[in-house]
Amino acid sequence: MKGEGPSNSWDSAGPFGISDGELSAELQKWTGSASALHPVGELLDRHWAAAFAYARLCTDGPRAAGMLTTAAFTRLFGESLHQAGPSAAWRPHLLVTVRRIAAEWDTDGRQELLHPALRPDPASGERVAGRLLPPPGRRLLARAFQRLPQPSRAVLWHTEVEGEPLAVPAALLGLDEESTAVELARARDRLREECLQTHRELAPDAECGRYLRMLDVTFRRGGGLAMDPDLRGHLDGCGHCARTADQLARFHDGLPLALAEAVLGW
Repeated sequence: MKGEGPSNSWDSAGPFGISDGELSAELQKWTGSASALHPVGELLDRHWAAAFAYARLCTDGPRAAGMLTTAAFTRLFGESLHQAGPSAAWRPHLLVTVRRIAAEWDTDGRQELLHPALRPDPASGERVAGRLLPPPGRRLLARAFQRLPQPSRAVLWHTEVEGEPLAVPAALLGLDEESTAVELARARDRLREECLQTHRELAPDAECGRYLRMLDVTFRRGGGLAMDPDLRGHLDGCGHCARTADQLARFHDGLPLALAEAVLGW
C-alpha cells in the first residue's frame, strides 16, 4: 500500500447504535418490499472516507476514485443481498474489493483511470493485477488474515492498520471497549497461530517442518542475537522459512504496515 493508508473514520462516523453485522443482516433480509436506505446509508457513512482514500491511491484523480469507491460499495451491497457479503469485517473487505475492481479496469478499457504508476508496463508486460497483489514476503500473513473470524479481522484492521482507538471497532462490532480489548489480544494470537499453520501447510520439504518449533519459539520472544546457529543456517538457505521469520518478527515491530501490505498490496 503506497502513501498514507485509509483515513480515520471516527470523526465522520461517530459512535453507532447498531453494529456493522446488524446492518449487514438487515441488508441480507431485504426483499425489495421496503427501502434499504437505512443499512446502505449507514454503511456508506461509516466506510466511504476510508474506501475513497484508498481508491485515490489507485486512480488518477478524485473523479475516478469516486467511481471506483461507488463500484466497490455497489458490488458488496449486491453480494449482501445474495447472502455472500461481509458481516463484521466491512472495512478490510471493502478495501480489497476496491483493489480487485481496480485490477479489472486494466482489462475492460479503463486503464486511463488508474494511477499512472499502477498502469500496465508495455516493456515488462506486467499487468495491474500483479502489481496489486501482496508481495511474496507478505502472502503468508495475507492467508492467515483471511482465515480469521470476521470480528478478529475487523478489530485488527481498525486498531493495527488504521490506528484508530478501541472505541471505533467497539462501536462497529457492537461491543464495549473492554471486550474489544480482549478480542484484539485474541485476534493477534490467532493471526500468529494461523501464520504458523499456513507455514506448515506450505512448507516445501520436511526440513522446514523440523525447524518450525524453533522458529516459533525464537520469534515469539523477538528473535535477534539469541538465534540458534542451526536455525540461522536454515534461514540463510530457505526462502520460505526466511519469509515466515520476517512476518513473525513483525508482531513485535511493524505489524501495521506488514498487515496493510498483506491485505492490500498497493
